[in-house]
Amino acid sequence: MGSASCHSPRGGPCLPPITLPEALAAQAAEVQLARGDNLFCRGGRVEKLYFVRHGELAAIRPMADGGEAIMLTARSGEFFGEPSLFVASYTCEARALADSLLIAWPLAAFRDALRDDSTFSLAFLQHVITKMRLQCSRLERLRLKYAHERVLHYMTCGADAEGWITLPGTTQEWACELGLQPATLYRTLTQLEEAGKIVRDKRRIRLACPTGMHCARVV
Repeated sequence: MGSASCHSPRGGPCLPPITLPEALAAQAAEVQLARGDNLFCRGGRVEKLYFVRHGELAAIRPMADGGEAIMLTARSGEFFGEPSLFVASYTCEARALADSLLIAWPLAAFRDALRDDSTFSLAFLQHVITKMRLQCSRLERLRLKYAHERVLHYMTCGADAEGWITLPGTTQEWACELGLQPATLYRTLTQLEEAGKIVRDKRRIRLACPTGMHCARVV
């Protein structure tokens, strides 16, 4: 990998960047997956830790009725497989939900870096804690019934100090993050803007009302 840092290319709510120790950065390797490819299988030996440069991965566990349950997802700018730092074998299957580019490090080297570099350890801990918060926000957001509620929830959770959200990648990628179709997202943004609930400035959006999602009701 040509860079000694990991960061999110997306706008909006994202994870803090991490600067890697030089010895760990030197051991990074790229992994490319097509949509539907498996990264690893349940029961497989844990040997690497991953970072999603682009794309989306899911940890999937089989259900008793033959179905599947998505335990968690990781998108661009997120580590994947952090629990594997402390187990010998995978408890889930990892599958690419979109064409993905990953960075992989040997697990032993990653553990050594966490043990030997306190600055890196604290940055990684901050990253993991922030990811946990984002996962909780995603689950809460997907339980909302209306598209406008999901958009306003996302903006409320991820706005900067001045209330702005920078659009995360393409509209299609943002729609996927919100669990919406792109056409639905386009229509919802137009309705919110016409209703005076949001202000748009090129690729930035902010809430027109500081009280967030409770100030709007768009059907």
